[in-house]
This record gives sequence, structure tokens and C-alpha cells, in this order.
Amino acid sequence: MTIRKIIELIDILKSELGKGKLQTRIQDYKSTIDNNSSNILLLKEIVDKTIDDLLELKNNDVPNALNKILVGKITPFDIEKHKKKLFEILKKNHSDYSIIYNELNTVLTEMIADLNSNLEEIEKIRKIILPFEERDLSEFQGDENAIFALIFKNEKSIDNLKAFSYELKNWDKCLFLYQQVVTDETPKAFEIIEVEQGSIEVIINLSFEVAEKLLDVFTAGMSSYSAYLAYKTIVKENLSKTFNGNSELLELEEKREKLMLQNVKETVRKELKKQAKKDKKEAQEKKIEEITRLLTEHIIKGNTVKLLSAPEEKEEVFDKENERKTLYNKSLEDYKKLDKATKLFLLENFIKDLPEDDYE
Repeated sequence: MTIRKIIELIDILKSELGKGKLQTRIQDYKSTIDNNSSNILLLKEIVDKTIDDLLELKNNDVPNALNKILVGKITPFDIEKHKKKLFEILKKNHSDYSIIYNELNTVLTEMIADLNSNLEEIEKIRKIILPFEERDLSEFQGDENAIFALIFKNEKSIDNLKAFSYELKNWDKCLFLYQQVVTDETPKAFEIIEVEQGSIEVIINLSFEVAEKLLDVFTAGMSSYSAYLAYKTIVKENLSKTFNGNSELLELEEKREKLMLQNVKETVRKELKKQAKKDKKEAQEKKIEEITRLLTEHIIKGNTVKLLSAPEEKEEVFDKENERKTLYNKSLEDYKKLDKATKLFLLENFIKDLPEDDYE
């Protein structure tokens, strides 16, 4: 992991856990219950809110970031431990407000102590590595470009040079075609600024127009894929149990599952058509189909993209990036719950095999 990546993770953790976010909320909750210790409805409401805050951290991949930064240091803030204790308070359903207050007060006090120690250690690490910070991406940021990351987490995408070369070749082709479809500017070969390690992040320089539209495509595609995964892991099994073996209803659910999965590709295609230059839409059909295939494959593989930097006056685009990030993190969690047969089905039906030759 590069120095820049470590600093990026530290900034994310401080923004998620520090002042203005979780640390402030938990302190506010503690003050509230201290002043309303006999209000049983309010106490239960604070329990619910605290659980929601912890779930938000999990959806934003905070546990993973903590484990990467606090390696061999103090124990990372344990979301699951605190969440379990809060659920136990709800499960007991005490009618005595003093018991609820005492148990909730204990959990919130522990959370504040854990947060403070984590944030102190994170700040120490930041001060140690800051003098060694590598070149800032701001030196590449102008008024009309954006710094963008192509993120490869799928093991088959990065486990050997041939596979990764094939992925980059696909992206080179995809971005060339995509620029032709959505902008009148002459397509440019994308410039690789930096390559991160671990899950490979290829940092590239794109025009802002292309980067923003590409982010829109991914967010739309991730939304449909996340909906499919939620249906597959939560809704379908529970719903099918209520059918009591009714073959017609089971058949309808099988059809709905297939349509929801097909909708990932259809959503990407629809967004691309919406973005395509109006005067050349018909001539762009083949290019749109090829881009649709490549982007859908990237999504299904569990890979993604990330906007890293944008012109100052256009920083509202990071609202879109945050939406993409939330959808992506949720999809990673739901994908882990899929059975082996479903994972194999996704690979066989949406991912093109690596060619034997001609991948350079």
C-alpha cells in the first residue's frame, strides 16, 4: 500500500469516526440519556439510532479500512461487538428504565473510549507518515479534467500478468469507444498516473465530462446489481417459503430473478444510450453494445471505479461518488452471502473467458 493510499484511508476514517460524525453523535447520545434517564421511549430510540450509525459504518467499509491502518497497533473499533450489545438491550425489552439506562450508558461509554483511542492512534500514524507523502494528485488536477481510479479486486483479474494485461487492454478499448460515444472531443489514450498495490488501482487522467458520465454509468449499473444481490440473498428465499410448493409462483420468482440480473446489463445500456451524442446515436449502436458488455463484466466481477479528484468548482460530483461507494460496499457484503452455484452462474454467463493469445 502506498503512502498516498494510507493517507487517503486515514482521511476517510477521520471523516467517518471523528468530529461531526460518529464521535460527535455518540457523545450527543450520551448527553441526551444522562438528561433523560427515566424516559424509556427515548432510551430505546437512542439504541435504534446507535445501531443505524454502526450499520452505516459497515456499509461504508470502515472496518476494512481500520484493519488496514491499525495493523499491529491497538484493537480496531469493533462494530460487531458494540452492535451485539445494543441488540441484546432491545431483545431483553426491559420495562425498568433504570436497567436500560445503565446498560446503554455502559455501551456508549465503551464506544467513546474505543473511538478516542482509535482516533488518537490514527492521528499518530498520520503525523509519522506525512513527511514521506508522495506526489499529490493535485499537481495533475486542472480545470477540465478528473483523476479517476479503475479498481480491480477480482482475483482472476489480477492473479497473473496475462489476466491483468487483458483487463487493461479491454479498458483501453472501452474508454476509447466511450469517449467517441459521449463527447465530440478527439478520443485520447488514457494516461496512467499511478498503480496501487493489493487490490490493484490504476489511477488515470480523464476529461471531467467523460469521468462524470462514466461515474453515472457505474452508479446506475451498481444500483441494479445491488438490487439483484439483495433480492437473491434476502427476499427470494424468505418469499419462496411462503409459496408452499406452488409451482406457478416458484416459476414466476425464477423468471423475476433472471429479469433482475438481465436488468444490470440493460441499465448500463440504457444509461449509455442516454449519454450518447444525439446526432450519432444510430451509428454508435455497436460501440454501445461493446461498452455495455465490458462495463457490465467489470461490475459483475466485483471490480469498480472511483473518482479521486475533480475541479474545485465541480466538487458536488463527489455526492455521486459517495452514492457509488455505498452501493459497491453493500454489493460486496451481499455477494459474500451467495451460494457457490450462483457465483459460478454469474461467472459463466457474464464474464468472457481470457483469450489464449492476442492480449498484449
